Amino acid sequence: MTDHALHPVGASDVGVVIAARNAAATIGASIESVLAESVPPSCILVVDGASTDRTPDIALGLGVTVVAQDGAGLSAGRNQGVAALDTALVAFCDADDRWAPGSLAARMRHLGSDLDRSAVIGHYVAACVDGRTDTRTEVARQSPRPAWTPGGLLAGRGVFTRVGPFSEALTVGADSDWLVRLSQSDIDVSLIDDVVLIKGVHAGQMSRDVPTYRRELLRVARSFVREARDR
Repeated sequence: MTDHALHPVGASDVGVVIAARNAAATIGASIESVLAESVPPSCILVVDGASTDRTPDIALGLGVTVVAQDGAGLSAGRNQGVAALDTALVAFCDADDRWAPGSLAARMRHLGSDLDRSAVIGHYVAACVDGRTDTRTEVARQSPRPAWTPGGLLAGRGVFTRVGPFSEALTVGADSDWLVRLSQSDIDVSLIDDVVLIKGVHAGQMSRDVPTYRRELLRVARSFVREARDR
């Protein structure tokens, strides 16, 4: 795989991080959903975690930047991506998710004036990505839920300085840990009604590791209680 320098693909000052590993079946749709935005981002950065399939080739074929991941795990990929971007705003799209039409524009409309202290989270619906389900029917019959996940987030670069990086000591609990820290910070977080994310569901995803998920969420909850007690 050849690493390419960051280059603009759109008009807005938004960088999108896609951390991926062996996601050849889904990453094309993920990238295309971001590129299809009416207000496209200025950069899409795929951080590839040593894929053994065609993940990096598919991404490069769609004209986005691909870099080899230095560390291991999803959190390391996200952290590396955030550090590599120089955009004022940062967003995410997991390699098995897709942005809903108008996702970026909807979130940008609700940003506060102080970008370094502003974050927006939308709603999501879920869809199977195993090819056996009619995605349009599945999405249409759902009630959207708050997208407390990185794919539903748009945040100023300074937010990541204040909240800190994603925990590389956690796996399935890393998102919850970061979002708890976000809620404990001085960041102005706006929850909007717009559906901004179509979250992919499949048998192999990490969140289906229930024992690990419960163990790590308990660890996050204990940390939250300690922080609240020390205030």
